[in-house]
Amino acid sequence: MKTVAARMILLAFLSAGAALAQNSDLAFLVGANGPRSGTVADGAVSGSFGVGFQINYAVQLHETSAGQLYLELPLMIATRLQATVANNVTANTKDSIFLTPGVRWRFTPQKRVSFYAAGGVGIGSFGTSTSTVAQQTVSTTSNRTTTFAFGFGGGIDFRLTRLLSLRAEGRDFVTRAGMGGSNGHSHAFFMAGIGFHF
Repeated sequence: MKTVAARMILLAFLSAGAALAQNSDLAFLVGANGPRSGTVADGAVSGSFGVGFQINYAVQLHETSAGQLYLELPLMIATRLQATVANNVTANTKDSIFLTPGVRWRFTPQKRVSFYAAGGVGIGSFGTSTSTVAQQTVSTTSNRTTTFAFGFGGGIDFRLTRLLSLRAEGRDFVTRAGMGGSNGHSHAFFMAGIGFHF
């Protein structure tokens, strides 16, 4: 009896997994901002460079002649390194993590090309680590804050094959003012990558 119940649970689990896998896509996107550099004061030079990576899974909920509605789960991870060289060397590392589940609307004017818009709500987490090297001593401080975040954006998807596409998108994550350091309340990313369609 237990074996039959276990088989039924396994069958239900596999069926649910197959249903979720149909009409879904998984994308991997990367982007960079910077490098930026300049003189910030007499004898002090500052430079920075940032990179970002996004994993995005979406499953189709509804389809009409006007387009398709998806439920999506984007996870965005970004980091920026800023260094200042003066009498000492100061390195600031700032990382941002955004998880904003939401919806995506996609329409396909041509067979291989589709456009989409997306929006969702979730959380943003910001970490800062500062290291200072002066007179052969090293000091390090770090902190992390988490807050509500609203993410929105859009992009273009170009199908290479039935299962593979190239994707480019712009996405902004909005938090309350002052979160995430000098970025303020807007955290925009422009990225490109590949998508897998199931």
